[in-house]
Amino acid sequence: MQWQEELRQLAEIESPESGAITFYFQPQVPQNLSHREETILVKDLVEQAIHRHSRNGNSDGNRVRLRSDLQRILEIAEHLHGNHSRAKAIFSCSEKDLWREFDIPEIAGNTQLHVNSRFHLKPIADAVLAAKRCSVALVDRERARILDLFMDEVTEREQIADEIGRNVRSDGFNGYEAGHVERHVGNGVMRHVKRVTERLLEIRTEGQMDSLIIGCRPEMWPEIEPHLHAYLKQCFIGRITLDPALASVREVQEHAARLLDENRLSEQQARIREVIGEAQRNGRGSLGLRHVLTSLERGEVQTLLIGNTFAARAVECTHCGHLDTRLVEKCAICAHQTREQDDIGDALIGFALRSGANILHVDDGQFAKAGNIGALLRFRADQNTPEKLAG
Repeated sequence: MQWQEELRQLAEIESPESGAITFYFQPQVPQNLSHREETILVKDLVEQAIHRHSRNGNSDGNRVRLRSDLQRILEIAEHLHGNHSRAKAIFSCSEKDLWREFDIPEIAGNTQLHVNSRFHLKPIADAVLAAKRCSVALVDRERARILDLFMDEVTEREQIADEIGRNVRSDGFNGYEAGHVERHVGNGVMRHVKRVTERLLEIRTEGQMDSLIIGCRPEMWPEIEPHLHAYLKQCFIGRITLDPALASVREVQEHAARLLDENRLSEQQARIREVIGEAQRNGRGSLGLRHVLTSLERGEVQTLLIGNTFAARAVECTHCGHLDTRLVEKCAICAHQTREQDDIGDALIGFALRSGANILHVDDGQFAKAGNIGALLRFRADQNTPEKLAG
């Protein structure tokens, strides 16, 4: 699934009658065996949403559609208590004949329900856009297992087995054949390793691998490393020291998650340094909400960097979509009515998705001085003037 495209399509949806429903189910540790507390929570959220919407002066048809969608969400929630391993997201807008359901990794915060003119995409964007398709290859001298790890779920792709040295029965007279046997076994191990790495290269070139982790015993690594193609080395993020024959899937998943977290943090820090450096030299970097908003509206943004708990109020023009941190009633661009956005983070993410920009969520405090918001730019429109180009 191409999450960027899925989220872009959701970001395109706008409901003039505020009928866009976003539901996030975050499994919790049950306080009793009946699991009823989760159902009660969702029921309360649904009733509150219906009560709020009934006072907003919407059309009778919209209220009926909204109640129907909310009731459907409640019915689904009543059957979710057995699924404590995965979170779930539902997006519904009867006005646009849209209903989407996704199983997703754990999200920040608790179960939540939002009814607005646009979908609340920040939690799902945070959860899935950074997710990488990771291949974990567990390799020993004769056997290998290739596992796929994506969004906290591990599946076994395939096994590769080669019999090595099975037909060699002795070392010959006084051990004179021992060297030959050792070379035979060594060549067999090399052929096995090459077969595994060639298969990994196929998976990579087919676009099914973003990251690679190798799991093996210490003495096997010198046999494997020389056979890693340069294209595999580009996505190789680390090695797990373990016995492939004895390692459990849970053990592999824990080690892989640690390496992926370390790699994610390293990539965040590198990108933040790049943005700050570019901004300081008046290059392809933008820092602070006002500058980032301007860059987004100009179509300059290549990657939007947003802190995990970033939040700010702003207004959005109901006509042209212009975002303004000043809480004004009329749009500064087209003079049409504006509507207040309690959390501009959603509007920023939607804007970035609709313009084809990448989104990178970063840990809070990484660039707090800039308000936890920044962007790496494709270009700087204010530097494409004839004077700048001539210079």
